[in-house]
Amino acid sequence: MTTRIITTITAEDIDEHREVLCAWARANGIEPEDVAAGPGMSVERTGRRTVIVYHQIHRGGDGLVLRDDSGARLEIKTAVPLVETLAQHRYPGSDPT
Repeated sequence: MTTRIITTITAEDIDEHREVLCAWARANGIEPEDVAAGPGMSVERTGRRTVIVYHQIHRGGDGLVLRDDSGARLEIKTAVPLVETLAQHRYPGSDPT
């Protein structure tokens, strides 16, 4: 199956529309503080499945960011099912249909 990118959200978009995107992320089960702004996020469709893809910042049981041996924070590419659309949150430029 082919994956189609429906929407790309850049780090600049996140900075500009933080409030709307945080509400949208929470509605989709994503904790905004655990989303790495770079490289951004995307909404992707494969067949009938639509997901949000982003880089999740990993934290330990104490809530602190986990780091590798070089000191860089640990991030993993993650996908979660799309529950609420960007249009439902009135994200600028999103298709209301």
